[in-house]
Amino acid sequence: MKTQHTKSLITLAVCAAFSSSVIAQDNADVEQKNKEKFEQIVVTAAPGGATMQEASVSVSAFDESDIIKLAPRSTAEVFRALPGIRAESSGGGGNANITIRGIPLATGGSKFLQIHEDGLPVLEYGDINFGNADNFLRYDWSVANVEAIRGGSASTFASNSPGGVINMISNTGELGGGAIGTSFGVDYDEFRLDFRYGGEISDDLYYHIAGFARNGEGPRETGYNGDQGGQVKFNITKMLDNGHIRFYYKNLDDKVSTYLPSPVLVKGDGEYGAVPGYDASSQSLNSAYNTNISTFDAYGNAENRDVRDGIESKVSSFGVEVDLEVAENLYLLNKFRISDISGGFIAPFTDTFPEGPGDVSDFAASLCSSALDGDGNALNCDTTTVTLANGPDAGEVYTGEAFTNLQFDTRINDLGNMINDFSLRKEFDNGFDVTVGYYYSNQDIATSWSSWQTFIQTLDGSNSQLLTITNGDGVELVSNGLLSPSFLSWEWDLNYVTKAPYMNVGFELSDNILIDASVRYDTTEASGELISSCCGGNADYDINGNGVIEQIEDASATNSGFIYGGVINLNRAGASSQIVNYDASNTSYSVGGSYLLSDTQTFFARYSKGGRAIADRLLQISGTLNTDGSLTDTTSGYDTTKQLEVGFKYGTKDLMVNATLFDTVTEDTQAEVTSGLTFMREYEATGLEFEGRWTATDNIVVSGNLTWTDAEISKDVNNATLEGNTPRRQADWIWTITPEYVTDTWSVGASLQGSTEYYVQDNNDLKQDGYNLVNLFATYWVNDQFSVSLNVNNATDEFIITESEEGSAEVGSYIRARPLNGRTTVLSMKYMFD
Repeated sequence: MKTQHTKSLITLAVCAAFSSSVIAQDNADVEQKNKEKFEQIVVTAAPGGATMQEASVSVSAFDESDIIKLAPRSTAEVFRALPGIRAESSGGGGNANITIRGIPLATGGSKFLQIHEDGLPVLEYGDINFGNADNFLRYDWSVANVEAIRGGSASTFASNSPGGVINMISNTGELGGGAIGTSFGVDYDEFRLDFRYGGEISDDLYYHIAGFARNGEGPRETGYNGDQGGQVKFNITKMLDNGHIRFYYKNLDDKVSTYLPSPVLVKGDGEYGAVPGYDASSQSLNSAYNTNISTFDAYGNAENRDVRDGIESKVSSFGVEVDLEVAENLYLLNKFRISDISGGFIAPFTDTFPEGPGDVSDFAASLCSSALDGDGNALNCDTTTVTLANGPDAGEVYTGEAFTNLQFDTRINDLGNMINDFSLRKEFDNGFDVTVGYYYSNQDIATSWSSWQTFIQTLDGSNSQLLTITNGDGVELVSNGLLSPSFLSWEWDLNYVTKAPYMNVGFELSDNILIDASVRYDTTEASGELISSCCGGNADYDINGNGVIEQIEDASATNSGFIYGGVINLNRAGASSQIVNYDASNTSYSVGGSYLLSDTQTFFARYSKGGRAIADRLLQISGTLNTDGSLTDTTSGYDTTKQLEVGFKYGTKDLMVNATLFDTVTEDTQAEVTSGLTFMREYEATGLEFEGRWTATDNIVVSGNLTWTDAEISKDVNNATLEGNTPRRQADWIWTITPEYVTDTWSVGASLQGSTEYYVQDNNDLKQDGYNLVNLFATYWVNDQFSVSLNVNNATDEFIITESEEGSAEVGSYIRARPLNGRTTVLSMKYMFD
């Protein structure tokens, strides 16, 4: 019964599965779509040739008509509707935290889950410091399908992805036609244009081009246009007698505001809300008055930075895919891509609350009492005054609330990579097939953490202002808001080469029993250097050109008291350096099988072990590297995940139900920037995933998923008191339920996305109550070509935090947390044409 891996069959299945659109559709269309999904060939991180119904893996797929119902405001919000996926999209258009099946989400990014674009990873490592994979990926109409493999064969068919793979698969133009559309933020400032077009150039040559452009403030108030840029993707496919060759090109140049932890009010046990004057779910601590800062790099060179850049993502990629039957039943598949990736990450992070709730007066007095003059004498602190340093009321006395802003500031110099995945697959007449392959990846990590500065500012969601603090003698303790000119300055210049031969053997023991076994051997060659220095240079430098040597520009200036050490005269020659020069290896394996009870029912089981190279975060963990860059006995350079899963699939034209029981054990070696914590842990998780779609009547369709997870920290090398606790941000239940009513001319529905309560830190004290987000959508088709849509994300305006820097807090106090966006509404118009 196993489907043969031929180009014609893959093209037929993929075209059918991706052909649905948001034009009017009746019940028969929906039933056909359900049927096609089960006949769709799995093309992501799985043994070749099996359909979704046959494959012994947990696999899900969304197309455009599914995604529009989620009312996503970012790529991560597309992912969060996949079964078993926990995608925290509280960071804005990027900087999301994504994980799967109870595997830990100890820091940012997606460590154990890889994000692919057309079958190759966007970045080899999804949790690079300030370089999350979703920062360099955008969902738009170029995407035909989002396919996700959870667990299983992801361990052996992809490197560094033992938890799973999410793959965004591009339209390739087989169907022809195009569309253009605009969308507007109804209750926030953003305009966006999307387009796509594709078709045949000749009988054996077709193409597709698509992209978007946007501009606006974004879903939260920043005081300026923080979201601006766009993307273009193009591919062209040449059909051959024995397969195809395809060329890809992508150019992404986009900026989005990112939202770091900021002040949130603890209203009750598990309940949170806005602090006076600032609502973190709809406002930000960004400000039109504080858009440019003057700083130094790790070499002591002066530079200016623009806070409006936010997450700046620049990607230029070129790729080639070759899929050929090179001899009878012998198939060659090669995917290649080279990417130039750069950009930056800059945003305010709430370091402390000087006096909150309350005014800033006590903070000013405390600062004065701890400060000394140039001769080491105490200052006159009988009185202190706090005034606004900028903005329309500059110079006026300020007695409100304030916060200290540790300005996260990273330049992404180079995250480029070159990746190639080559495989040969031989099918035999007796139902036996063998795949052998070789994977190569060269990933650069070159970033500059530029002398993070600390400012004191008004706690204000509408253009926060800098503060100046003076003592009774008029001495400026803080000038123009600058508390500290340097918290740190790190220069990263690393390279990771991954090489991985792999092999899969498949058997058809009978017409209804399929078994496969695979193995992968990854080696990582790491090299480079981390330069750690403070900043300031060795000479006075008038950075802003105003003719005055100010505090940050004074090479001899020092500060004392609570602040972070002032300016230290270290340049590159005097900085500390950690060399990286090691090899690490890991063997992964996966064994699974399917029992096809009938055309509509399948049982499957699989056991897998996969590895994840630790990459750049290893350098932040003491004792893992020797001075010569080699690994110590503390680490192997890899973390591993072991997974057992047993599942059942049922699919007909009007009902689909998948259920998978899973058990995982994960090692995690991590470093957290914001807290400075490092840890080496083991986690265990057991859970059950449900996914389904039901065509209830001629007009009513219900789809969704539900995941139960029981997870715990089973071992902690540094803090045994945490053993037995539930990992941070891990809920017992998460779900997405989408009911929809469809007619010939309009449709309406809701996407209900929710979670039971979870602890925000590993000490299991402070928690977020369970919640249910209501996302609404409606579409009216004026005719077969033109439609108007309205979607509302978080329609009931729930205030939900996904993470907190604090693990304990009293009711009425402030914590530093990241909430999901409040209510946002988008009106869209779309015109489709041949």
